[in-house]
This record gives sequence, structure tokens and C-alpha cells, in this order.
Amino acid sequence: MKFRSLEKTNINCPIIGFGAAPLGDLFQNLSEKKAQELLQQAQSHNITFYDTSPFYGYGLSEKRLGEHFKNLERDSFIVSTKVGRYLIPEDPTKIDRGIFKGGLNYKPIIDYSYDGVMRSFEQSLKRLNVDHLDICLIHDVDRFTHGDQTEQYFKEALKGAYVALQRLKDQKLVKAIGLGLNDADMASRFIETKSFDCVLLAGRYTLLDQSAANTFLDLAQNREVGIILGGVFNSGILAKGTIGSSYFYQSIPKKIKKKYAMIKDLCVKYKVPVPAAAIQFCLRHPAVTSVILGMDETAQIKENIAYSNHPIADDFWEEFRKLN
Repeated sequence: MKFRSLEKTNINCPIIGFGAAPLGDLFQNLSEKKAQELLQQAQSHNITFYDTSPFYGYGLSEKRLGEHFKNLERDSFIVSTKVGRYLIPEDPTKIDRGIFKGGLNYKPIIDYSYDGVMRSFEQSLKRLNVDHLDICLIHDVDRFTHGDQTEQYFKEALKGAYVALQRLKDQKLVKAIGLGLNDADMASRFIETKSFDCVLLAGRYTLLDQSAANTFLDLAQNREVGIILGGVFNSGILAKGTIGSSYFYQSIPKKIKKKYAMIKDLCVKYKVPVPAAAIQFCLRHPAVTSVILGMDETAQIKENIAYSNHPIADDFWEEFRKLN
């Protein structure tokens, strides 16, 4: 496994990180046994960077990671979690679990205030069984999540969440602070306004969507903001095709289906698996440190490592560039 430095931080990340949303029963129930097997396999293959959130299974993802971390030396892994929601106990019959099929019996409360972030942070430390975080991200301040309330939460996050994270960093309880978003324009606004160490951007620099390339990635490089990419398969399309997949958890637009078909044809021509092209496209950008991949089968761990190493000719990338 190759490692890259996360820009101005001292954090050395594997180029593939473990996206822990599936540990929160995303789309399907995952047994405790299988969850721990996945984590053990990841660790043994040097996928030692774990990204999670209180939102994933309403604490379940963090709790399962905490069980895994109990058996590890603290310097043998990197953990990233997020703030912007804290959890309160809730009657299981009243919980709207959304895209999570299981999870813990909590209700997420959206709160980007100083106190709300501190509350979320303390809860996460307990679930994760750690005394500090490597990376902590302000989560989901974007229109996809909040619609017309986005501007309100943007201002609240700058006034509250950012100040809280800076204090935690000063206290050495967090090594790096940043953003976890799926909106490149909002990410640009944040890093133009305040100093962040890193951004985890989901789904906006992929084979199907290069909207982040317009301004955000150059801006991040100029400001020495480390970039981690999530959603590199665009909700699974680039891993398993358009049948049975979604696009940002919604039906797939016709133009995306058409673009996927062209990418698939190009991959067939050069004998390149589509997931290999998807992973390596992201890692080719000089600003990118790591890609976060959600995995719910142990076989996917070796597969994704193999995809990251699959030989791809320069001519492939030249033809791909002409598709856009």
C-alpha cells in the first residue's frame, strides 16, 4: 500500500481509506461478526485510515470501529469522524432511519454551534474508544442536505463549529480539522473564509463528475489544503454499473447513463476494469492524498487494492479527456 502526506499536516495516509458508512447498516444490515472481519482484513492489508460519522447508523459505525480499535496500538491507525450532529436516545419505533437499515436507537440532532460540536465530539470519542482524533470534519453543510437552510448553517458553522475545532486542535485533541461535503462550491467558500487542514469531498471529482476541477482543487492546492475524495464510484455506478444503482441516492439521470456507457466502452477497449479507472482517476490529481472506499465484503479489500495498481496506458487517459 502506498502512503501520501496530507498536505501541511503530519498525517501520512494510505492512498485507500476505509469508508465506514456500511458499518452503520447503510442500505443493508451488516452483522457484528462480518463488520469486525472487514475491519481486521482492512488493517492487515494496510488500509489503516478509517472515515466515519455519528450519522452512519446513528452511532453504530463509530461503535463498531471502537470495538476494532480496542485491540490496536493508537499510532497504528488514522481515524476521521465528523461534527454537525449529536445523538440523543430515541424510542426505536419513532426513529426515521432513512438510508440505514439498522443502527443504534438514537436520533441525530443537527447542530453546528460551539456547544453542539463539543457534545458531538465527546460522544464520538467514547464510541470510538480513543482519546483524540486524527481528523475531525464539519459535515454536510450543503444544499443537498439542508436546502434553503444551507446559508444559515454555513454561518453557524463558521461562528461555532470552526471555533470549537480550532480549540480542540490547540488542545491536541484533534490533529487536523476540515470539511466533509459533497458540494465543491460550498467547500470553496469555506476554505476561502477560514483556514482548514483538509477537505473530504464526495462524488464531485470522479469519472462521471469533475465539477470540483473547475475551481476548488486549484484553490485547495494554492492554500495547501489536503484533499481526500469519497464517493469515487458515484453511489456504486462505477463499481457495478447503472442497473440497481443510484446517483447521489436518487434515480440516475439520462446524461449520466450515457456518460457511463462511453466510459465503459473505453475501458473495454483498453481492457481496464471500470473501478480501476475510477480509483486511479482520482489518485492521478496531485492535490489528492487518499480515496475513501465503502466496503461491505472482505473480497472488496483485495479487489480495491488490485484496482489501484492495475496498469492503465497513458492513451486511455488521453481518450478519456476527450470524452469530457
